[in-house]
Amino acid sequence: MRTSTQRVGLPGHFSAKEGMSAVGHEPEICTRIYDRHIHLCILQRVLGVDIKRYAAHVCQEYVGFELAQPINVTYARATLKTMLPPHPTLSAFAEDVGWVVEMFACLFDLANVGLRLNVLAKTMCPRFHTDKVPCRLITTYAGKGTEWLDHKSMDHVMLAACNEFNEKAGRFAGQTPIQCLQEGEIALLKGDRWDEQGSHGVIHRSPTLDPGEVRLLLTLDFV
Repeated sequence: MRTSTQRVGLPGHFSAKEGMSAVGHEPEICTRIYDRHIHLCILQRVLGVDIKRYAAHVCQEYVGFELAQPINVTYARATLKTMLPPHPTLSAFAEDVGWVVEMFACLFDLANVGLRLNVLAKTMCPRFHTDKVPCRLITTYAGKGTEWLDHKSMDHVMLAACNEFNEKAGRFAGQTPIQCLQEGEIALLKGDRWDEQGSHGVIHRSPTLDPGEVRLLLTLDFV
């Protein structure tokens, strides 16, 4: 995988949380998604100034913007530069998203990737859930990050039942500390269709947004 100019930290550094996640400052941490006991990989990084400027611009001027389509990895950067809102820092942002697309595609040997980029002013998925996909990449370029739980300490059947009633869901989920991705962090979350027998996806949800709050969310999926 290519090396991002935006990463920070020491080569090969990683840590584990609750025995289910791998966290580090180098792109190679993402390869640990293939470890049987790892269900979540988090690449920690600091976004560049121009990338943050572009994210702030679209969050202010293009609330409700959505780009959702399969994207060819070879032409990802060029495609993004023609389809995203114009701004002097567009090139820097498109280059970064293009690098994320290439990393995801390289990891899973994909020629095309399902891309979705949203400017959100409301909570998209407020209930804890797992994704019916093999693996999903999630990163927030601006605003609050995705929240997740240690799946080993949760009963999936009980969680589903409690999510039918919001007041119960909050109390049930409160029994387990809620983890939160930080702005700019890249996360790989195994889904229910990861090819391991009896495997469950990572339990997660969208963060609650206060009035006036906006987030810029990128997700990548298999096509």
